[in-house]
Amino acid sequence: MGTGDPIPNLATRPAPSGAGRRALARTALIVSIFAFLPPLGLAALVMGHVAEHGSGGSPQTGQPMARAALWIAYIQLLVVLSAMFIFWTAFRRTAISFQRDAMVQGFFRSSDREQPLDQSEAGEAEHTARTILTQLIAIEDQYHRDRKVGLYACHINELVEDGLEGTTLAEKRAFYQRIADSAYMFEISSCNSGDEDAEDAAYFLTAVPRHPRMPEGSAIYCANESGEMRQVRTGTSLDCLKHGDPLP
Repeated sequence: MGTGDPIPNLATRPAPSGAGRRALARTALIVSIFAFLPPLGLAALVMGHVAEHGSGGSPQTGQPMARAALWIAYIQLLVVLSAMFIFWTAFRRTAISFQRDAMVQGFFRSSDREQPLDQSEAGEAEHTARTILTQLIAIEDQYHRDRKVGLYACHINELVEDGLEGTTLAEKRAFYQRIADSAYMFEISSCNSGDEDAEDAAYFLTAVPRHPRMPEGSAIYCANESGEMRQVRTGTSLDCLKHGDPLP
């Protein structure tokens, strides 16, 4: 360009971005086909809006393709979000029903009863067993007093059904569940109900740890008609009655 030539007016030239806008709109349209994948859907929306904003409403700059890409992307994302919401709602309702199912709850409780306890959990299980045994002794004493012939109950279920005075049905069921879920097995043996002679009435109540749920060396608890509770950490339940350490 010579020094005497006039300076061209750049403002009168067409914007060089028209082809780029159209290419961007075409890309947005292609990507929008896969808008059911959230990352691609968002990419299609961004490119579509950028292409439409710079198109100036001209078909030559890709406005129809940009709008088509936006429609396709928005519709697919709406369908995907609706499907996810419906699926989540159905899954949540199914999970709640699954948790409430008695058979399922029983399965998980039985599975939990087979899992070994650590030292801290075993200590809590021992304390719970002592509490349950104390309550069973109290029910035996009440059972013995309330029967004119001085009988004792010879079955755990019989004790639970009788319950302490003033115990509601719901409380009896909760107590039974505590026994069933316990890491200890409770049993009444050597039971003489005293049918012939009330003075001979006796029972032997034991709480033995369930293995392998309870670790080795866990306490074994026992009690008889005297109401005194004893414990041993080695041997058997018979050893507990013979030379177990008395508990306060």
